[in-house]
Amino acid sequence: MIDSALDREQMAEYNVSIIATDKGEPSLSFSTTVTTHMSEINDNAAVFHQVSSLVHVPENNPPRAPIAQVSASDPDLGPNGQVSYSIVASDLEPRTLSSYVSVSSQSGVVFAQRAFDHEQLRAFELTLQARDQGSPALSANVSLRVLVGDRNDNAPRVLYPTLGPDGSALFDTVPRAAQPGYLVTKVVAVDADSGHNAWLSYHVLQASEPGLFSLGLRTGEVRTARALSERDAARQRLLVAVRDGGQPPLSATATLLLVFADSLQEALPDFSDRPALSDPQAELQFYLVVALALISVLFLLAVILAVALRLRRSSNPAA
Repeated sequence: MIDSALDREQMAEYNVSIIATDKGEPSLSFSTTVTTHMSEINDNAAVFHQVSSLVHVPENNPPRAPIAQVSASDPDLGPNGQVSYSIVASDLEPRTLSSYVSVSSQSGVVFAQRAFDHEQLRAFELTLQARDQGSPALSANVSLRVLVGDRNDNAPRVLYPTLGPDGSALFDTVPRAAQPGYLVTKVVAVDADSGHNAWLSYHVLQASEPGLFSLGLRTGEVRTARALSERDAARQRLLVAVRDGGQPPLSATATLLLVFADSLQEALPDFSDRPALSDPQAELQFYLVVALALISVLFLLAVILAVALRLRRSSNPAA
């Protein structure tokens, strides 16, 4: 008789020794051993070795590269202990899940199917399932959270100053009586990256009058460093570089055109003497005229040469 529930995973085999004894004088007995083997049923679900996992993957990772691995074990025997892995839930779009990640049903290795972009996808979560082959099948789930790390793959983008319709830089006016520290303008830039990769710094690359303006390293504010003197030109040009904090850093440039004037009407004539752009149609017509003139000259030379040869032959009696 079975006194309590038996568990094959704890004890797979029992050896029971039975002794039969009579009540005679002297007492005689006989003993035998009964060996009992426990049969297998699918009474254990797979158990993951980790409750949950957090994985860091840098962006621009190589496609079809492994990014994580989960493992589970099942103490049952045969098909009841054979575990296969699958993805059963995710916060990604179900239609696009297979284009992002996949899992090996045999090993539990999770693969990235594409290169991740931190600016488009910063984190996502998967629910992985380990399922045995028993009947009925038993399963267990585990959560896997993937964090997409940032890389410095975006250069700063200058929002101001903008370019005019013809592609030229716009200009800002500065009062002639501006005192040191006067806020002239501000260079505005953004970076799509995160963290240190998005920390911007502003530097002056070229200045038509060094020392006349100062530039905020972190703010991008352009201020007058001193008062305008009579020797300073009314038109000033600054070439500003915007760098991020990545390694290696990426940068962009902005051109500032500054005019010292007390009004916009006074500043406009300074830019009216720009050389006019050449007309492509006029240049084409010029080249056509030159080509026709060359062809005409060559034709006249050929005619003169032919007439000269004809006259020379007619003057020769032997000919």
